[in-house]
Amino acid sequence: MNDYKTIHMLRWDEIPDFPLYIDQVISLIEKSLDFLKMDEEDKIITSTMINNYVKSGIVKSPIKKKYVREHVAYFTVICLLKRVYSLDEISKLIRIQFDNSPVEKAYNAFCNVFERQLNDVASGEDLILEDDQILTLFYKTIMSVVYTVYVQKTIYHEKTLSEIKKEQKKAKKDKKKEVES
Repeated sequence: MNDYKTIHMLRWDEIPDFPLYIDQVISLIEKSLDFLKMDEEDKIITSTMINNYVKSGIVKSPIKKKYVREHVAYFTVICLLKRVYSLDEISKLIRIQFDNSPVEKAYNAFCNVFERQLNDVASGEDLILEDDQILTLFYKTIMSVVYTVYVQKTIYHEKTLSEIKKEQKKAKKDKKKEVES
């Protein structure tokens, strides 16, 4: 198993502050998330994946086929979350977070928490059980399902600020139409 204490995901200020071509984005993310690979053949992200994330609206379109820091941050988060959540769920999670915090701050916080939690889980600091690897694995498996169910239920019922604003705007329009008629 990897030594998770040595993992360091790129922070906002470590992502190049100039536009990148798709192959440069792929290379950057592959290096940053190398710890996710099960073997050398594994691909963390491909140009097809990037194009799908853009087409689905999770990530903004590149500018003249070039990607900026925000794109790299989004792709990094998506690569981690897609191991557990659907793209629709990921889109909602990203909107919830970025509606409430600037991308730079939200991304850095995500990286900090992810690294800390991964290290705690890998070192066993997240639970206190007897020295039983099978029981520990069983516990962590259950906790991953519990957390996934909790997050999925929460985002299913959570309205993002943008959805609330759209509803308020529509309500104002409808009210204005009523007054005019």
